[in-house]
Amino acid sequence: MIKAFLYSLIALGIGAWLYMTLGDDPGYVLLSFGNWSVETTLVALVLFLFLMLIVLYGPYRLAGFLNPLGLFRGEALFGSGRRRKHAARASEEGLRLMLLGHWQDAYKMLVENAESTDSPVFNYLAAALAAWQRGDNASWKFCLEKATRQASKTGSGIKAVKALLEYRSGNVEQSLALLLALDREVPGSPYVLNMLKEIYLNLQDWEKLDALLPVLEKYRVVSGTELQQLREKTTAQRLLGVTKEKGGAQALSLIWQDVDKKLRRSERVALVYLKKLIGFANHDEALTVATKYLKHEWSDDIVLQTGFIDTSEPARLLVLLEKWLKARPNSSALMLSLGRVCLRNRRWSQAREYFESAGRLSNNTALTAEANAELARLLDHQGEHAQSAALYAKAMAQLDHQLPDLPQP
Repeated sequence: MIKAFLYSLIALGIGAWLYMTLGDDPGYVLLSFGNWSVETTLVALVLFLFLMLIVLYGPYRLAGFLNPLGLFRGEALFGSGRRRKHAARASEEGLRLMLLGHWQDAYKMLVENAESTDSPVFNYLAAALAAWQRGDNASWKFCLEKATRQASKTGSGIKAVKALLEYRSGNVEQSLALLLALDREVPGSPYVLNMLKEIYLNLQDWEKLDALLPVLEKYRVVSGTELQQLREKTTAQRLLGVTKEKGGAQALSLIWQDVDKKLRRSERVALVYLKKLIGFANHDEALTVATKYLKHEWSDDIVLQTGFIDTSEPARLLVLLEKWLKARPNSSALMLSLGRVCLRNRRWSQAREYFESAGRLSNNTALTAEANAELARLLDHQGEHAQSAALYAKAMAQLDHQLPDLPQP
């Protein structure tokens, strides 16, 4: 109603202007074509054109309003703009529904209006996400296929979305294949490289993850802190992968020689290497690694491993640990290791004192259990069976690993 009123005012204004302009002089128009000529006034020509517009456009508007038998649908010239506006509003509503979690309604609205929008690829991608959220694998794959056909370029972005949905659906191998192809197609993509990193971590493929690290660094895909953590993880896993069947101590030493100096100062890496050395009975090398590390940085976990080192010179190790004790008199981890080293040196009473001090000073349940278990074992060999049994009962339930095989009185 308001539009009709405004149009009427405009028409009246134009009519008044024409009357004032052409009232005294109606003008003269001559149209000539071949042997035909038409003479008329300018006012008559304007009125004729206006009537022709009404005659031609009026029935179309009326038919579009009544729309008998579904006529004037599809790609009719004057209706396409209106349909596109409607599709755009419906697509916007579909996106809103998807963001609110109404997956089925969102999927239906986005797909139904995709072909009528200016960007059908957007609709199909959003619909694919909605279909994936409700677990409809066939539908999200259909939407991505439609998006690929509609895409103006190669569709690498669509492949990236497909790789993500395949991975989140549990199809890790398919996702990995897509990502590797994408990495060749568009090298250096932060999204693709991050996904590859996540998949290698999930698959625990440390070798491929290690090979990926220089690329992650080159394109600055991860922070420096995360990159260091990944390097520590892959290096630790390489060390853990060494067994007696896979080269033993010699293979372990070769890997360690290739480890960067900064990584050697990592507690995580040094601890794994130290445990592997002890496991391969390379105790003198283990002592060298432990002492080098502890000279630069203190670590309770590294100190605890010194109690498992069966070095050929236990007296030298005892002197070294007692020297460290002067700087850290309340270290329960150091006390526990000192007790074990005292046993290797046959110093029974001194070992007992250190075990008692470790149990008393420790705030760590596991460490307290170890100290009590060591003390219980020592007391049992010294004939104090009742006290030993009480300490065993208290400690054994808390231990997560067996005590080392140590000399006893």
